[in-house]
Amino acid sequence: MKKIYLLALILATVILLILFVLYNRYASYYEEEKISQYISKHIDILNENLDFEKKYALSLSLFVSKNETIKRALIEKNQQMALDEMQCFLNEIRHSAGIENVDIQIHTHDLKAFARNWDSSAYYGTQLSTFRQGLVRVKKTLEPFVSIELGRRLNIKAISPITDKDGSFIGSIEIIMGFQNIKQRLQKFDLQILGLLDQKFIDIAVDLKENPRVGKYYVVEKQYSRTLYRIVSTHLPILTSKQFYHRIGDRIIVLIPMKSVGIEDVGMIALSIPSTYDEAHAVVKVDYTKENNKYHFNQHRREVIIK
Repeated sequence: MKKIYLLALILATVILLILFVLYNRYASYYEEEKISQYISKHIDILNENLDFEKKYALSLSLFVSKNETIKRALIEKNQQMALDEMQCFLNEIRHSAGIENVDIQIHTHDLKAFARNWDSSAYYGTQLSTFRQGLVRVKKTLEPFVSIELGRRLNIKAISPITDKDGSFIGSIEIIMGFQNIKQRLQKFDLQILGLLDQKFIDIAVDLKENPRVGKYYVVEKQYSRTLYRIVSTHLPILTSKQFYHRIGDRIIVLIPMKSVGIEDVGMIALSIPSTYDEAHAVVKVDYTKENNKYHFNQHRREVIIK
């Protein structure tokens, strides 16, 4: 009889251990899925703001491409006329919309620099087709195009073709916007971002050479989150880690690869998210594919790409 009791006790213990292990595995999986959904929701917020900024830049680009004074300046090769008209447009944008971080550049029909609002230096006449794939694409297709593109800086570039009255390509207009507006909008979600450029592209993005570095990356903007910079610079191994996210203190850090048109990964965006959340907030269901078909997130592969 004692043997039966002993066997029953052993069997019950084994079953309890198995149930305990299964419960822990399920709890761990459930917690991981909650975190995954929580992070995905905030990645989607970042992407929606990037997409909004791209659409805004593209609408400005399309509008300026119809400007008759700009067209005449290109045809007459009058750089000063173009500079004056660009400045009038920028003044109106700053006055009416309160947006400061907008730059404009005009290119000739053979994809050379014609005029840019931030200076009128010897940059005039520089051939851009060798490293500005967005310009090549717009000339070839005669269709507007917007993306995060590598140039002397890494930022949002919205390019529209400029055509004469016969529809012939005479040049292109480019609206350039940094990430400052996006960072300000993300603050209400307690989110921070830090754009990082791989050092192997610094000979193209020459305007970033004096910016701070994090490992093998250059910080993309001069006005950046010091808090996030400090977190990343003191945890450099996360830059090469294949983990989907990293919990550091009271923040979750996600590193999102950035692509530039026609080029491989040029860097990444570090996204900082609050690490505290509740279950109801974490399990919100969102269809991530409908917002922007240039944004891909595979929950199982833990892969995000922004371009």
